[in-house]
Amino acid sequence: MANASEFRAPSSLPPSLGRAILESARAYPDRRALWARGETLTYRELIERAGGMALLLGENSIGPDDRVAILSERTTTLYAAIIAALINGSAYVPLNPRFPPQRNWQILESSGARALICSESQRTMLDEIGGNLPDLDVIILPESGVRSSSGVRQMLATDLARADIGTRFNCEVAPGELAYLLFTSGTTGVPKGVPISNANVLAYLRGIRSVCNVGPEDGFLQIADLTFDMSVHDLFLAWTSGASLSSAPENATLLSSRFVTEHELTCWFSVPSAAALIGQAGLLDPGCMPSLRYTFFCGEALTGAVAEAWAAAAPNSAIINLYGPTEATVAVGGFRYEPGQAEPPAVVSLGHPFPEQVMALFDSGGDPAKDGPGEICLSGSQVASGYWQSPELTAERFFEAQGRRWYRTGDLGRFVDGEGFSYVGRADRQIKIRGYRMELQEVEAAVRKVTGCALAAVLPWPVTESGSALGCVAFVVGQDVADTTPEQCRELLPDYAVPSRILAIREMPLNDNGKVDYRALADRTASLLEDSSCESTDRVKRGVLEARIWTAS
Repeated sequence: MANASEFRAPSSLPPSLGRAILESARAYPDRRALWARGETLTYRELIERAGGMALLLGENSIGPDDRVAILSERTTTLYAAIIAALINGSAYVPLNPRFPPQRNWQILESSGARALICSESQRTMLDEIGGNLPDLDVIILPESGVRSSSGVRQMLATDLARADIGTRFNCEVAPGELAYLLFTSGTTGVPKGVPISNANVLAYLRGIRSVCNVGPEDGFLQIADLTFDMSVHDLFLAWTSGASLSSAPENATLLSSRFVTEHELTCWFSVPSAAALIGQAGLLDPGCMPSLRYTFFCGEALTGAVAEAWAAAAPNSAIINLYGPTEATVAVGGFRYEPGQAEPPAVVSLGHPFPEQVMALFDSGGDPAKDGPGEICLSGSQVASGYWQSPELTAERFFEAQGRRWYRTGDLGRFVDGEGFSYVGRADRQIKIRGYRMELQEVEAAVRKVTGCALAAVLPWPVTESGSALGCVAFVVGQDVADTTPEQCRELLPDYAVPSRILAIREMPLNDNGKVDYRALADRTASLLEDSSCESTDRVKRGVLEARIWTAS
């Protein structure tokens, strides 16, 4: 994978994602399709379960152009619900049980979802978010006595096995119809939607198959939350290849290497920091994952040190560093790392784009930057049409040049002969926290709201040698931080985005334009943390993100 000529020609796939999954089910009905929380389903069983939900959707006039939200833990029900939406011709909108109810409500409202498939265990959150959306049809799974929420029509799935997969489902959707709608962090404090079409996903599957050869004998480990687009790779590469998908338990990343061995899995996909944490925990012994054939990393910079440690632990696995944002459907290209280097690179190359995709560097004026450095911009069949119902934001990040439509990634890079594109840093204040993309402005908005301070600044902290963040810290001016701040922040932000520290400082450093001088603040961060009284400061400096907020004295 050292140069573009090494990519194979894309393989053919049906015109819709739902149809592609059904074709795998027909070809391999009795092969294992899914393992989640101790329950195993064959392709036949998975499609039958999804079919029951799909029939309920269709019977309630929910079809193409409609969105179906899904709120569930990672059970077989969750995965069947995704397939139900797709074979019904609808798009799925994943919600996260670990998100604050307000955030899930914002996503539901913005998506305009017509239906919500919800696990019974999430009824409490449903009552909090669903009562404000009276036109939402709700399917509660599994069958049980369900207390009605005010203003919400509740439907009960009573027969999950009724499914005529040959004729009853509307899989022949137009390629431009949505497959899913994901919401990522927004600068205004409101999540922004990224609509991804069937054509976008199928283009990604063709691209990724140009660098790997997977089939029914393979087993995929799914680590990422469904609200993280890396999950798209695991689900659909597996289910369109007749392979099996094993869902790792939530919050069990450190045990994932053992999970691979126990289940004899062959395909791994995660952010590099997950591999680093496993190594730090002493669970990445040489040769401990001999079954792995393919390892994909994406979402943040991959260091040579992590790549070498992983190669030793999985000696039979190819290691491929993928690159791409949510707006370009998981990843648009990559680089195959060759282990055993005497001096591993500080950061592994991003490589070259897939056959249908284009990567280029542009300067701040919007002109080509040739070899760089410049902003990495993307074009091709995987790039989304824009942001969901946000023409202003779309105009900021998408542009026309050289006869193509481009997406500005905000990543800075350069081009190196023989290796392709390399990552230099970020052009804006969007960061990755443990692989999850987050706008620091959104965290600042939450801190201002819960503290009542007019001025707040947030910085990534601590930052690893590769430049990825393990957490963040916040600074406010002129007042102490209340004891209630931790819980209030958790009502507005995902756990990974909650600041590990909120410090009160006398004044905020400003630049000549009167804006917060983040560089000056970053220079003072270490001393400010050392000066604040907190028994856990040393642990924070070692990079262990605690799931609470410490207040400064």
